[in-house]
Amino acid sequence: MTTPMPADDGAAALAGRCVLVPRGGAWGERVARLLAGRGATPVIAPLIRTTDPRDLAARDRAFAGVAEGAYEWVFLTSAASVEQLHAAGVDISAGTHIAAVGRATARAVIDAGYDVDFVPAGRSSAATMIDQWCALHDPTRTGRCLVLRSDLAMAVVSDELEVRGYDLEVCIAYRTVGVDLDPAVRDRVRSGEIDTVLITSTSVARELAHQIGTFPPHAVLASLGPGTTKDAERRGFPVTLTSPDQSIESLILALPPT
Repeated sequence: MTTPMPADDGAAALAGRCVLVPRGGAWGERVARLLAGRGATPVIAPLIRTTDPRDLAARDRAFAGVAEGAYEWVFLTSAASVEQLHAAGVDISAGTHIAAVGRATARAVIDAGYDVDFVPAGRSSAATMIDQWCALHDPTRTGRCLVLRSDLAMAVVSDELEVRGYDLEVCIAYRTVGVDLDPAVRDRVRSGEIDTVLITSTSVARELAHQIGTFPPHAVLASLGPGTTKDAERRGFPVTLTSPDQSIESLILALPPT
């Protein structure tokens, strides 16, 4: 695995490169604009989407609690959790604080109209967030905490809070499910016409392994963070570059010219 120096930031830095954007919605449109702004041709082809959790009543109770001020802290480990809150029309109580796992999630919080009270310094990861947050808070003086996560996310944050004695509730806010690629897009990836693929999560890596399998030798596989890279490499993907801070902006800046 190598991490090249960021490419020149000119508008034509990625001219001739065709990039698979593996998520749709507002996120996919924003990433497509960033890529086009650097001269690349983005192809939005969702490999995953979010859907309601299996226990929708439990999710709704937790969301109602957020609006009513039942929690002092809400921990958000993905932008998708923010999207679920926003889509449900949840107005976060003025006395409720939000901890975001990193800059990308914090940006989603702000874009949704909420305030962010804690973002960890350095690497964006659940372990980093909870270590730094716990160093600043005492469980005997902290009110009830809520961790919102997907059905596939590891219980890093909630496990650490429980071990340290915080008053805790965990809510599965959404499920992540695979989406079948259009056969024409799949063929373009396999042939190398789409020469760059953004691997933005372990769920995306899983779907790529299932739907694409083997990539052409010259394909650029760009991973959004060390954890995603490890998972992709376990699946046999030759990851070309990794964004160390899990920022889609820095990942795009690191993409090499054609």
